[in-house]
Amino acid sequence: MKSPLLTGSWVELETVDSTQAEASRRLKAGEDVGAVFAHHQEAGRGRFGRTWISRRDESLTVSFVFRDYADHPKPWLVGMSVALAVAGAVRAQLRWPNDVTIRGKKVGGILTEMCVDDKGRRVPVVGVGVNLGPLALPVGVREFATSLAIERRGDLSAEGLARLVVAGFDALPEPDDWAELAPIWRVFDDTPGKRYKTLDGEDAIGIGIGPEGELVATVEGETVAILAAEAIFGRVNETST
Repeated sequence: MKSPLLTGSWVELETVDSTQAEASRRLKAGEDVGAVFAHHQEAGRGRFGRTWISRRDESLTVSFVFRDYADHPKPWLVGMSVALAVAGAVRAQLRWPNDVTIRGKKVGGILTEMCVDDKGRRVPVVGVGVNLGPLALPVGVREFATSLAIERRGDLSAEGLARLVVAGFDALPEPDDWAELAPIWRVFDDTPGKRYKTLDGEDAIGIGIGPEGELVATVEGETVAILAAEAIFGRVNETST
């Protein structure tokens, strides 16, 4: 997998609203940006506009701009490849399509959005959020979340972890076909048995991952496939630009 730093610069910021939003703005302005790293983001978000809670220097907040994969026919594979690099860097597991977990608790997440550059191309911008330090989470969230500090997974700084993730890109195949990524994903897979909510509001239980990177799950005893593109980007009219 091609590192975004081969064609773009590393941008480091003290504070930003969202690394995803900042990366998108710089891409639209025609800047050669490869990664936007922030010590603190004030309006971090996950899929479908969900809030990502983070505190200064206690979370990794970085967005990678994959201009080499502009107009990619299967952009969800780019994001899932980044998830593999993150899981390898922190010795964690993955729940389809973008949750990074340790002992069943979420330690990080991946957000993939298609952002338009100054040439009108749709470029995958992949945000990574990982909890590093002690967590200060609301009651009701603590039982589902964890951090590297709690799990005693090394003593990495946010930038150190980001650089480790970047180094992991070189070991991954090109994100062109799920068949190339599947054997690696199986090493980290924590999907079977996970409960999901489909975009139509139905309850589903994960079984595994299909040949295009889609979720295979059961809904009321019936086996169904949930498209990776819809799960990551939402319906067509909800896709970020």
